[in-house]
Amino acid sequence: MKRLSAYFPRLFISCMLILLQGCASMSSDEQIKQDAAVTRPSLDADLLYNLLAGEFAGVRGQMEQSIDYYAAAADVSDDPQVIVRAAYIALYAGDDQKAIALTDRWQQLNLPDNKTVNRIRALSYLHLEQLQPAVQEVEKLLMLDGEVNEQSLSTLSHVLSTESKPEFALQVLHQLLQKHPDQILILLLQAKFEASVKQYDLALQHINRVIEIDPELGDAYLIKAQALNGLGQHQQAMASVEVAVNKRPEDKRLRLQFARMLVQSSQYDKALEHFLVLQKSMPGDENVLLSLGLLSIETAEYDKAKNYLQELLDRGYHNQQAHYYLGRIQQSQGEDMAAIANYEQVYGGEYWLDARLRSAGLLANSGRTEEALKKLESLSAMEHSEPNRVKLYLAKGEVLSAASRNREAYSLYNTALSKSPENTDLLYARALTAEKLNMLDVAESDLKMVLMHEPENASALNALGYTLADRTERLEEAREYILKAAELLPDDPAILDSLGWVYYRLGEYQNAIKWLSKAFQALQDAEIAAHLGEVLWMSGKIDEAKSIWQKGQKLDGNQAVLKDTIQRFKP
Repeated sequence: MKRLSAYFPRLFISCMLILLQGCASMSSDEQIKQDAAVTRPSLDADLLYNLLAGEFAGVRGQMEQSIDYYAAAADVSDDPQVIVRAAYIALYAGDDQKAIALTDRWQQLNLPDNKTVNRIRALSYLHLEQLQPAVQEVEKLLMLDGEVNEQSLSTLSHVLSTESKPEFALQVLHQLLQKHPDQILILLLQAKFEASVKQYDLALQHINRVIEIDPELGDAYLIKAQALNGLGQHQQAMASVEVAVNKRPEDKRLRLQFARMLVQSSQYDKALEHFLVLQKSMPGDENVLLSLGLLSIETAEYDKAKNYLQELLDRGYHNQQAHYYLGRIQQSQGEDMAAIANYEQVYGGEYWLDARLRSAGLLANSGRTEEALKKLESLSAMEHSEPNRVKLYLAKGEVLSAASRNREAYSLYNTALSKSPENTDLLYARALTAEKLNMLDVAESDLKMVLMHEPENASALNALGYTLADRTERLEEAREYILKAAELLPDDPAILDSLGWVYYRLGEYQNAIKWLSKAFQALQDAEIAAHLGEVLWMSGKIDEAKSIWQKGQKLDGNQAVLKDTIQRFKP
């Protein structure tokens, strides 16, 4: 049964008010008569006892006892509020039979129709899947003077979706439609549930009939789109909603749905147009601003994205996604402290760990290595899943490597691999660290282990090929690994750099210049500049080499390699 202790303080106050109201309404004469009666004090005492006992049992989470006490209270009371409260508690504690029995007492007392009682009975019969009584009670809620009450229809749709199985909901709707065949809104709801149980052909047949009768019903086009999507007719689905948007341009919900469908089909520019229309009518809406921000990222309009996301946050929405993506933009633009501030505002959800890892990485990049490591250590204490633990080990290793603390990084990877011995990301990271420590046998072994699990891992192929080309004389073997990596990622600058470097080591300077130039064109990087300059120098192109090195000194990348190269060739 459901635990409802959270409801009980409020219910307790309500029940005490019921009793107090009853007492306050008596005249002095009535009180005298009551005091003279033998049974009446006993009746009020029983009622008060059962109400209090029901309250306390509920607070303790003893729901069965609570329901029994409330039922006893209802048995000795003619007060409608007591009966409704008792039935309400029974319903939400999961005792549908008791809820029905209690509302039967309402009918026995010939009390007037009450929507709350109807709703309790309808929900109970839906839970029990008793078709005819369910239809009878739902009908009372839905119909008003022989017509469907549109406000009640929306409530019914929600109730059927959440409180009954879709197949049973369809049976209820089918019975209702038989009783009221001219009620188009019931037919619309039936089509909606047919689509939800993947009866797409039936849903399409019924919703087309709805549209034929009333082409202004916006919801009908959404249901038609769902059915068409289910049948694999995605373009027709889009067209259906677009027709509805054109018919009802002021319908924000329709336009929002259409814009989302455009996003799903990667039509970002068109989706952006519709979200901009929505912004005019919903200028401060959280979802619209977030969508505009994310779409602007997709269309590479980062400054606009930044403005939309900042506006969203400035309006007081603490949207985790907005903080995360604003941090990403700020990080890419070198606004590290602002990025950290936004990453630290991501408290949960799918972006939480990545945001905190990025925050730690930025701290490390600013020289605050110990602070970054402490942050990662505190995250490790909160994470227990293996994939996330691996991410944290990798992040710590990167921080240590960036601080040239390679032996600590190597030890860390050993610890991580003792817990996840075949994790290819950890093996790859340890291989790169081992190479820096001149442990070439470990580097080669780890990279070959990665390739055993993932034969087409281009990064591992390239790393192994480059290590062999740079640190050994096994040049033909190195070239084979790098060529295979190039087949997988032909435009990757790192692989192109490795390809140029292995040709240089093989003495094929023209091929080396060709591939290194292509790599440098794809990525302006200090280490690539070092390699290209060296090959140009060795080819007798001294001025070109110096020019490339000068450019490299202004670039990101491994400046230590560039500096060492220049020192080796400096006259």
